[in-house]
Amino acid sequence: MQKGDVLVESKEITGFVSNIQRFSLHDGPGIRTLVFMQGCPLACKWCCNPEGQRPYPQLRFLTIKCVGRDTCGAPCVRACPEEAITLSEEGKPQIDWELCTNCGKCAEACPYRALTILGKRMTVEEVLAEVEKDRAFYNRSGGGVTVGGGEPLMQFEFVLAFLKRCKERFLDTGLETCGHAPWEHLKETSKYLGLIYYDIKHMDPEKHKELTGVSNKLILRNAKRALSGEVDSKVIVRTEVIPGHNDSEEHIAAIARFVVESGGKMIELLPYHALGSSKYKQLGMKYELTAIRPPSEEHMRKLRKLVESFGLKEMTGEL
Repeated sequence: MQKGDVLVESKEITGFVSNIQRFSLHDGPGIRTLVFMQGCPLACKWCCNPEGQRPYPQLRFLTIKCVGRDTCGAPCVRACPEEAITLSEEGKPQIDWELCTNCGKCAEACPYRALTILGKRMTVEEVLAEVEKDRAFYNRSGGGVTVGGGEPLMQFEFVLAFLKRCKERFLDTGLETCGHAPWEHLKETSKYLGLIYYDIKHMDPEKHKELTGVSNKLILRNAKRALSGEVDSKVIVRTEVIPGHNDSEEHIAAIARFVVESGGKMIELLPYHALGSSKYKQLGMKYELTAIRPPSEEHMRKLRKLVESFGLKEMTGEL
């Protein structure tokens, strides 16, 4: 495919993007822009981006912004074609999330933006234009763009076209993936990547399914190939440490052993946090890990020393 063909192709391809976040310092070298794609084959109980789980834009209700019927007249109720919105005794919207189709009519009618649609369909060139706005910061810091989600490989065609355009524009590129995708998709995108962050959440397939909704067999199979050098980019394994689920020394050692035996050299341990838990109610979803607290810094230091004892470079806080 010629360069001109890529440009024509990228103008025609569209994808669902949940968010574009600027000035990130933790998802690759330098100052980076994160492009969050929508859709994920996993539903991790601790997911901090639940708005990226479904493969389409979805409705969010911010109760704190809602002024109620007495002030605005509740146009959202009249706007909903599915009659999914009723009013509480206080005159605030109550959404039947089973009936809601995420059509956005209520969001268009809401004068205070208490109801909004998260995510939108964008072309490759539209996303590229947003990313390009921060080129000066990339040049000064050695940064670039990282594509995450959700799981970006669920929108493989779009992500591949976008990464090709980034490389044409000499932008440093990274990808955050759970690895639950066809190997051919991971391999093809790696040709246009400088860095892959590869999530390994749990080594036991049944426990992995309990926590994420899917087995880890495909994930580990792809990880082994990626870490052995079959991709064309650097690979850093990432594991979020979830107390009571995968934070034992035995389990972290099992992940480290797998990485080393597969040919990997780098790992990053991330402490669990609940910063995204407030989003669940806004999206009509339930957050299940309400009783879990982040691991202590002492425990994280112990686990980081453990993975380093396997000869791995622990990458937390490094560019």
